[in-house]
Amino acid sequence: MRFIDSSCRRGTSTVLGTIIFIGILFSAVIPMFLFMRQVDTLHEMRKYELNRLDEEWASEDIHVYIFNKTNSPDYLNLRVENWGDFSVNIARIWINDTYHILDDFNVQPTHWHEEELTGFTAVPDTRYFIKVVTDRGNVFFTDSGSIYCDEFGNLDAGMFTIFFIISYPAAGWYDVEVRYSNDNFDILGLVSEEEFSIHKSSVGSAFDFFNVPNAQKYHVKITRGESEVIYNNFVNIRWPNGPQSETIRV
Repeated sequence: MRFIDSSCRRGTSTVLGTIIFIGILFSAVIPMFLFMRQVDTLHEMRKYELNRLDEEWASEDIHVYIFNKTNSPDYLNLRVENWGDFSVNIARIWINDTYHILDDFNVQPTHWHEEELTGFTAVPDTRYFIKVVTDRGNVFFTDSGSIYCDEFGNLDAGMFTIFFIISYPAAGWYDVEVRYSNDNFDILGLVSEEEFSIHKSSVGSAFDFFNVPNAQKYHVKITRGESEVIYNNFVNIRWPNGPQSETIRV
């Protein structure tokens, strides 16, 4: 008859304890570690997504115009130009304290979208402040400010403007000359005798604007330095059949 001494039994118990400990480690601790790693990964993915949404929100750059193409002030046209890097979806438009939900009003980068607004009734001797809200939560007012319905029911455009975006690679001063013109494309006198120049740095584009007195055709000439003409053409503000402003990009 063989007898197992106590030292052998202690060795067996140690081996069994180690096996049980390893089993517990693999069945509980390691899955928990993997779960925590997965939670960390999801957290980082969520942070990346939120940062991306913040970047898209901050980079939204649209320009809003309101005008009417008919003789009735009860029909307004909304035009939105997307100057940003991401597509923009216009969720609603506010006219004073009343909002209208817009369906499928999406504007791709470097494009514009126009839509007629129905259900609007102009009240004589009333000024309207108009803004649009995007899906990302940004709010943009019309570039030309408010519109006014006079006592006779006619819409007043307010101020007419020519916007300038200069992306020409050379930095420095750009002299802008705005002259009156007519339907025969005759170039007439200067709109303003005061010199108008736009300064562009070596990084990015330069933005500025020039107010004109009437909705009509103008001739614009942009010169860099002494003699380098980079723009020499006509621009036509077509209100009330178009926006109260036009944009020149060079």
